[in-house]
Amino acid sequence: MGAVDYDAIAANYDRRYAVSDYSQVQAALLDFVGNIRHGRALEVGCGTGHWLRALGDAGVRVAGVDRSSNMLQYARTRVPSSVLVRATAERLPWRDAAFERLYCVNALHHFDDKPGFIDEARRVLAAGGRLLTIGLDPHIGTDRWFIYDYFASVLEIDRRRYPSTQRVREWLRDAGFIDVHTRTVQHLPTRLSAGPAVDGGRLAKHMTSQLAILSDEQYQEGLQQIRTAMHEADTRGETLWLTADVSLYGTYASAPRRWPPSR
Repeated sequence: MGAVDYDAIAANYDRRYAVSDYSQVQAALLDFVGNIRHGRALEVGCGTGHWLRALGDAGVRVAGVDRSSNMLQYARTRVPSSVLVRATAERLPWRDAAFERLYCVNALHHFDDKPGFIDEARRVLAAGGRLLTIGLDPHIGTDRWFIYDYFASVLEIDRRRYPSTQRVREWLRDAGFIDVHTRTVQHLPTRLSAGPAVDGGRLAKHMTSQLAILSDEQYQEGLQQIRTAMHEADTRGETLWLTADVSLYGTYASAPRRWPPSR
């Protein structure tokens, strides 16, 4: 299993926001940031700056970090007034206690050293600051997704890539965070007619990291399975529907008011 090349897919990355409703994620982020008019929020794994702009438009002072230079190039166009830095999640180039809020959206599973990132989050958060990470939890076993149905090994790959929300909470508590909890942030139900979905690019390799991480051969095998199922449905006079009901979970934590020195 290789890593997703975000430099290669940066130009098409934002199409996912045009075809899917992430309004509840945005609402959760705005609620999480709250009124920190005199503070700052940091997004780790900011990508093209979609969420930075959403918070910036709401008057929040935002900064972002990503390891993809091409992603950051798009982010600089979107949020030119924000501080954007190319770096890894495990080595954040800011001083101690620099931020009141720190968040990441669909990014934690890409970090090489996830507990190391949490230690860095602890370091750069001010006393009483808050952390939020939003993403899938394929370990719970309740998600239904046509990507998992038709593309072999994707579910198992996701279970290796994504830590469970339970594990994330354990890491946060081990790092000294308090008020650690998880809640469902958004359901993403989907029902697509397979033919228009395939022809219209909804299953393009760049649309989700689950497809981007596959080899070209694995990706084409999955598409062929869908085409075969479409043909079988057509012969019965039926439409093949691609369905999903996926949840995004937010795991929250707070830095104690008396925040000890980082480890």
